[in-house]
Amino acid sequence: MQPTVRAAGSLAPGLGSEINPAVDAPAWWPTALPAPDITAAVLVGMVLLAAVAVVLIVRVVVPVGVRVVRLLRRGWRRVTPESTFGKVMFIFAVLLVVVTAPTMLTLVDSKGAMRDVAGGAGMIAEMDGDAVDFSAEMASSGGATVPETDLPRPSPDRDGDRLLDGWERAGETPDGVPLPNASVGRKDLYVQVLYGRGVDPLDASERATLEEIWARMPVENPDGSTGISIHVVDERRLDEEVSTYEPDGEMIRSRYDADHLRGGECVYYQTTFGEITHPNLGGRGALAGYVSMVDGTETTVHGGRTARVAFLTHELLHNTAGAVDGRPHTEEGWLAPTYDGSNARLSGATADELESGFAIGAYEERRICGNE
Repeated sequence: MQPTVRAAGSLAPGLGSEINPAVDAPAWWPTALPAPDITAAVLVGMVLLAAVAVVLIVRVVVPVGVRVVRLLRRGWRRVTPESTFGKVMFIFAVLLVVVTAPTMLTLVDSKGAMRDVAGGAGMIAEMDGDAVDFSAEMASSGGATVPETDLPRPSPDRDGDRLLDGWERAGETPDGVPLPNASVGRKDLYVQVLYGRGVDPLDASERATLEEIWARMPVENPDGSTGISIHVVDERRLDEEVSTYEPDGEMIRSRYDADHLRGGECVYYQTTFGEITHPNLGGRGALAGYVSMVDGTETTVHGGRTARVAFLTHELLHNTAGAVDGRPHTEEGWLAPTYDGSNARLSGATADELESGFAIGAYEERRICGNE
């Protein structure tokens, strides 16, 4: 006998054979046929709909189509030259315009004027030039530039997140700066967020997305886990509106002080959510530093995440990874100079930099952290 399957408490036709055994009935499999009167009503309705469709096609669609074809033929005769050569040249010109239109739009739109028209497709942020190297600024003012790799690292710091193991075991620094849920064997990233007046704070969905992004990064930890634990530990509303066309270094680091951090210098990374009016810039951050500024008004969703969450991730990677292969940006991934929602991944070179430990520049090491 052919095997059968049972669905919703009644017998359903067998879904197998002697060669292919029966399988479980899918959720949509009917348990019984409808009543004859319902079946008849459905068939009559389908016939009536088909008849209406035929009438519409014959009486409306066909006549309109004939008129459109006639209009197109008349228009063609009016706009094209009479000679065959003229018609060929006209067609060539139309094709040339169609082929070159994207390039022309790109040239005209070099300042991002068409970004809103794109409705989220294509580039939404140009991050090239968003990394500020404070160590280079210090050198230009008479100081010395020291490569990140030549700077001494705190010790003991098993996971390389620049937080001493003793601090992480205690859950706070000796000065009482909280380090909730810290791990000695897994990298932790503690972030303070300052909100300019009028900027909405991160909501629960954005927080969850941010945590997921960093937890899924392919960064190996000493305890065998993969990823980085990000903690938004402190959020504050500023008493001022933060708005600028293009934030400079002084603007983004001006709030990294004792009044805002309360002992968290060189412990917490800090970002300011304000308004950046530059059409192609979503943020700016310190290269191998502790500070950044992000356009907190950019809450459009691309690739399942708000733009400001993506911008914050990009800037925090500038802070923690520093220069990757000697450059602030990578060819692909989160640290690519453009973000369009599709490059939400960490490049192998960036992962290697993070696995070796969070970076720090000479300016931060000497001027902020006080290790002259």
